[in-house]
Amino acid sequence: MPTFVLLVRKHKEMEEPSAPVCEHSGVIYSHHLKDERITEQFTPEHGLCLITSGALIVSGTSGTKHYHKGAIVFFKKNSLAKFMKSPAGSESFGSITVVFDTALLKDFNTPRINESNAQIKTYEEVTKLEGDLSRMEVYFEGLFQYFKNPLSKELMELKTKEALMLLIQLDPNLKQTLFNFGQPGKIDLELFMQKNFKFNVEMKRLAFLSGRSLASFKRDFKAIFNSSPYRWLHTRRLQEAHFQLKEQKRRPSDVYHEVGFETLAHFSYAFKQQYGISPSTLS
Repeated sequence: MPTFVLLVRKHKEMEEPSAPVCEHSGVIYSHHLKDERITEQFTPEHGLCLITSGALIVSGTSGTKHYHKGAIVFFKKNSLAKFMKSPAGSESFGSITVVFDTALLKDFNTPRINESNAQIKTYEEVTKLEGDLSRMEVYFEGLFQYFKNPLSKELMELKTKEALMLLIQLDPNLKQTLFNFGQPGKIDLELFMQKNFKFNVEMKRLAFLSGRSLASFKRDFKAIFNSSPYRWLHTRRLQEAHFQLKEQKRRPSDVYHEVGFETLAHFSYAFKQQYGISPSTLS
C-alpha cells in the first residue's frame, strides 16, 4: 500500500487535538472543519508542508493556486501571499508543516552545504515539489505519530534537520534560497507597491521587503506618491474593489479580503465613504 495512503489513514484515525493548530518545536499539525484564512500574509521563515486532506489555496503576485491532498509544498521566506485552508466535501483540512527557522539554518549551513554547483533559481511564494517524493512521504508518515506522543525539543530539531536534508537532496537548487541570510536589496518602490498593495501587512514588513528602513520607506513613499502609505493603500484598495465590482461583476463578499480589507463591514463602510454608495449596488 502506498505510503501516503497509510499516512492519510492515520490522519483519519487520529484523535483530533483540542485546538485546530497543534505545534511541537516548529512542527505544526493543522486541521480545520471550515474555510480558514491565515491572518499573517507575510511568510517569516522557510517551511515544508504536506497537505493530508482538503486544499490549500495560495494567492500571490503570480496568481492563485490550489494545492490538494497529497501535495508537498515549499514555502519561501520573506514572501507576501494570502492563504486559505479549505476542507473538501466531508473531509476537514489537514496539513503538517515543518518550519526551518533562521537559527537552525545557520547552524546547518556547513562548508559542505555552501560548496554547491546548483544554479541560481527563482522560486515563487509557494512551490509544489516534484520528482520522487517517496522518501518525503516516509518522513511525514513517521512524523505524524509525534502529535500523539511528542518527542523532546532536541529530537524534534533532529527531525527538522532531516526534513531539510531530504529537501536539499530532492532539489539542490534550493540551497541558494535556504541559506541566503542577506537582507532584501533596495528596489523600485512604485513597482513594488503596485504589485503588493492588496496584502494587508504591517508597514514595517513592506519597508523591509522594499529594502528600506521604515523611515526611508515613508520618505521615499511621500516623494513618489505625494501621500502617506496608509492613505495611498486605503484609496488604491478601494479603487481596485470598485473595478472588480463594476467591471468584473463580482460580489462584495468575494472582493473585500482579496483587495486588503479584514472585514466586510469595514470594507462596506470605507467604500461608501469614498464613493457615496454601498458596494452591493454595483454587483
